[in-house]
Order: sequence, then C-alpha cells, then structure tokens
Amino acid sequence: MSNRERACDACPAATASRRAFVRDVATMVAGLFAVGAIASPAAALVHAASEIRSTGTNGVMRTYAIPTVDTISVDAGNDVILARWQNRVYAFSLKCPHRGTHLEWITDQRRIFCPKHKARFTPNGTHDGGRGSRDLDRYAITRQGSAVLVDVGTVLRADIDREAWQAAVIAI
Repeated sequence: MSNRERACDACPAATASRRAFVRDVATMVAGLFAVGAIASPAAALVHAASEIRSTGTNGVMRTYAIPTVDTISVDAGNDVILARWQNRVYAFSLKCPHRGTHLEWITDQRRIFCPKHKARFTPNGTHDGGRGSRDLDRYAITRQGSAVLVDVGTVLRADIDREAWQAAVIAI
C-alpha cells in the first residue's frame, strides 16, 4: 500500500458515506442560517443572481430599472424575480408554485430551480423538468419609460388564465 493510499485511509472524508456527507453538509447549512451567516433561503438565489431593489414603491406597485442585458435579478425583500431573457422582461414570485419554497438560479443550466422538489423552470417561467409542477406565478407588469412596474398584488397563474399569464411580459 502506498503512502498516499494510507493517508487517504486515515482521512475521515475517505470513509464517510454519502448519506453522512449530505447530513453533515445539511447540518452546516442549517447552522449558518441559525447564526445569520446566510440571511434567508432567498439569499442563496441573490448570491447566484444579481440583487436588486425597487426604485419606487406605491402600494402593491414596485418599480425597477429595465435590465440592459439578459439576466436574472432578485428583490428578496419583495419576493420578486425580475428576468430579462431573449429581449423580454418577466416578473415572477420568488416562491415555488408547488409548496412556496424559495427558488434558486442555476447559472450553468440557465434554469430557475426549486431545491425542495427539484422542479426546473426556464427564465420565462415555464416548467421544463423535474417533479411535476405548474409554471411559475407571474406578476402583472407594465413598462414606463426605462422602468418596469411590477404589480405584486396581481399574481397570474398559467393554469388558471393562460392568456393573462402569457401577456405578462414586456418586449424590449
């Protein structure tokens, strides 16, 4: 047996099972939440995408600058995902339509992802893989000059009013 093999045998990670590894990582993440190192589940999405804040608030209306490039932006304080994709802008709820889990952006897959039930969504909110779910909930959205107004009081569901859901988009 080589020195390298003996060193690996002495390493606790070399003998840990996958289940133990996942348990230990989950415990570590829970600990980070508990001590405030990660502010909220939405923070995971904020770090993977760009963080935004509304530039204006009027009742249920939130105002955002229209992104200049294709991007995913998150306003965790208002539970809004603002997506510019293929020269269109969409606004979604940050919560998964299945059970309300905060969504994550997976950069290398270019997908919005639910970590709880593994559903995947395209940047336009369409469900495209993982456990069965409906499309993401969109907010009503309008353009005002170089800004977009998001009505967080008007949630549009593709399974209830497909036409309104599809119309909740701004072409750039």
